[in-house]
Amino acid sequence: MKDKELFKQILGLSHPWEVSKVDLDIANEEVEIEIIYKSKKGFCPECEVEYDIYDHREKRRWRHLDTCQMKTYIVCKVPRIKCKEHGVKTIKVPWAEKSSRTTLLFERFAIELLLASKNQSKTAQFLRISFDMLHHIMSKAVERGLSRRTEEDIKYIGIDEKSMKRGHTYVSVLSDSERRRVIDVSEGRTTSSASSLINKGLTEKQKEGLKAVSMDMWKAFIKAVQKELPNASIVHDKFHIMKYLNDGVDKTRREEARKLQKSNDKTLVKSKYLFLKNPENMTDKQLSRFRKIQELNLITSQAWAAKENFKEFFRSETINDAKFFFAEWYQDIKGRSLNKMIKVAKMLIAHSDGLLNYIRYQIDNSVAKWLNGKIQEIKTVGRGFRKFENFRIAILFFLGKLDLFPQESQ
Repeated sequence: MKDKELFKQILGLSHPWEVSKVDLDIANEEVEIEIIYKSKKGFCPECEVEYDIYDHREKRRWRHLDTCQMKTYIVCKVPRIKCKEHGVKTIKVPWAEKSSRTTLLFERFAIELLLASKNQSKTAQFLRISFDMLHHIMSKAVERGLSRRTEEDIKYIGIDEKSMKRGHTYVSVLSDSERRRVIDVSEGRTTSSASSLINKGLTEKQKEGLKAVSMDMWKAFIKAVQKELPNASIVHDKFHIMKYLNDGVDKTRREEARKLQKSNDKTLVKSKYLFLKNPENMTDKQLSRFRKIQELNLITSQAWAAKENFKEFFRSETINDAKFFFAEWYQDIKGRSLNKMIKVAKMLIAHSDGLLNYIRYQIDNSVAKWLNGKIQEIKTVGRGFRKFENFRIAILFFLGKLDLFPQESQ
């Protein structure tokens, strides 16, 4: 008798729910708590109108928090009512949500543990549940969190791509630059997938209130933003621009290295990372070699200097200052015949609005890049994801800043 009363108190049950039996299975290290409903009436879960009990469902089982390190389960034949409006319905139980295989307390504990460990396999092993059950808890938590999101004012967003697996399989990630969170994720990096992502992640009111979107120069993203967010400015962030300039330097180096090697000059052999690395981060040996190459005034060195000089563009205080700097910089690389850098410059000219918008808004994709790094951690710990939906759930669970728990957070 005492054990039934004890578990009734632990579970927080009140009339008409009663603990009818507690079975202890020492061999399997399990505790099973049977609960019965001691009333002839129940409420419709849809309209909350009271009706007579119609019948009972088959016995169901929910995983609960362990008791003295033994797996604990709640079992119950939950009553059903016959609603005039909604038909035959199973009444709500106080210990679990609809269609759940675990109790609210177990689910909360699993979410807390997963947020702390960030490892699905180890969390499932610790809780002694299947990976599928843990994924079900995560999916429900994300669905719950997304439904609780309020229509917050969002001014700046970023859109970026992330590889999901080998074979050029990508996802598109929409992020909130101010709150440093992932808004949502879509499969692919096409115009249609980016458009779908924007419409799924933002309400009409939020889309109207957006000021700027930070991104690289991927045409699909540009087209999607122009179509779905016509009032928002596109900002090409400095990280992507510097990447294009670094590519120009490397292509210059490779071309010049081939020419030098024809005359048996190995000056630029294995020098790729010397021109991509910040001199402040070089070893003494690397820095010594880099300085010797610079003294030769090779075309590669001139391209590297042009790339370094362009950093001043981002320090421009006004749009006119930026335009003046770019014109001077462009004339300089043309005068030096730095063909690979000229090609990059022409690409920047074609996207000049997005380039100048950086000066206007002073935003970049640093948050998106930080989130990208965190997504890579999720991918590494999870040892890759074969299914997009599983990848999306994991990203939103850990990086969506959602209210994940089964009861409203106060």
